Amino acid sequence: MRGDYCISIDFYSKRGNLSWRCTSVYGPNARHLKRAFLEEIKSCCGNPEVPWVICGDFNNAIFPWDDKRGGNPNLVNLADIHEATTFLQDLCLHEPPAFRRRFTWTNGQASPIWVKLDRFIVNRACSDIFPKMIQKCLPRLGLDHVPIRLEGCGAFVLAKKLAWLRDKLRRWSKESFGSIKLRKLSLLHELELLDVIKKSRELTSLEFHQERTLFENLADIRRQEEVYWKQRSRLHWLKEEDENTKYFHSVANGRKNINFIPSIKVGNVAITTIKDIGKIFEQQFRALFGQKRTFRFKVDLCNFLKDKVPVDLSLLERPFTREEVKRAVFDLGSDKAPGPDGFPMLFFKTYWEIVKGEIFQLCEDFYSGKTNLERINWACIALIPKVSSPSSPGI
Repeated sequence: MRGDYCISIDFYSKRGNLSWRCTSVYGPNARHLKRAFLEEIKSCCGNPEVPWVICGDFNNAIFPWDDKRGGNPNLVNLADIHEATTFLQDLCLHEPPAFRRRFTWTNGQASPIWVKLDRFIVNRACSDIFPKMIQKCLPRLGLDHVPIRLEGCGAFVLAKKLAWLRDKLRRWSKESFGSIKLRKLSLLHELELLDVIKKSRELTSLEFHQERTLFENLADIRRQEEVYWKQRSRLHWLKEEDENTKYFHSVANGRKNINFIPSIKVGNVAITTIKDIGKIFEQQFRALFGQKRTFRFKVDLCNFLKDKVPVDLSLLERPFTREEVKRAVFDLGSDKAPGPDGFPMLFFKTYWEIVKGEIFQLCEDFYSGKTNLERINWACIALIPKVSSPSSPGI
């Protein structure tokens, strides 16, 4: 959808099953066109249940009184401010809080004029899904406008960056390494050909160098294979580079075979497909987690603690220090099972200097109550049967 002052694009995220609309605007400089500008934005409003983001240069559509500093104060018209405020209220729009800078444009003169021309505005459906959104101003880098980025909370930013990195790593791994098994077979085949040649004659210097390179590449492949199966087996008492690949392989496959659930009975019906078995257990867990149990113990804390020596617990309420955050990260096991994002703690320790900014921001947002924990409080539920050949979710 395209108009004189704005263009709207509808997006759909397959991963999150989310539809949303983005309207990019460039407001007119002429004051008499302001009403037509706001009416055009109104015409872009679709289903109020669909998240809607409006962004761009609003030019003279000043919202609060303090959106301008310097210049002729008579140019700020109360009627314009009232009309802009009414526009926001009619469409149930609001502007996420901005950080770092108040204004986004300057004329760059000795007595500069500062105005907030650029902004993001979102509707209620958008803020319901992303309640911790903020506008972050980026370095101006010599421009007259300040770039703005719409961000979620620290948890949202970290989750999105990890998801982006995971996709890039998968592509890089596929293009650069491919299948470890296929590469290993290819190297063994080339070495076999050289062995056949050695039976009839001596290798040339070029062939000898090629054989040595093949052996080095094969050693690298075996190390990668060993690390892969060690991660699959999750054994911590054996070290890498001990040629334990076959043992790691058997442990991982053995655990997989033991934990495999071939079928589940629901009434008299046998469920055999993996997807349907997963749905049965999902329903079971939802029913369990949704039940509220009465608390059986009643403790009078005042009476219990009346004779105790008071303890100063104010230290527990102070903000996290960066040293505390780093120590907490580095005290965690490096090769423990990763979460749904696929990154073990070894990744965060190895690349700490790169990722620490997002980790610190996440902790600061958590302390200030701005974190949307749904972005990181995810977990993989592994079905581990406690009896052999389970026949139902509760047995």
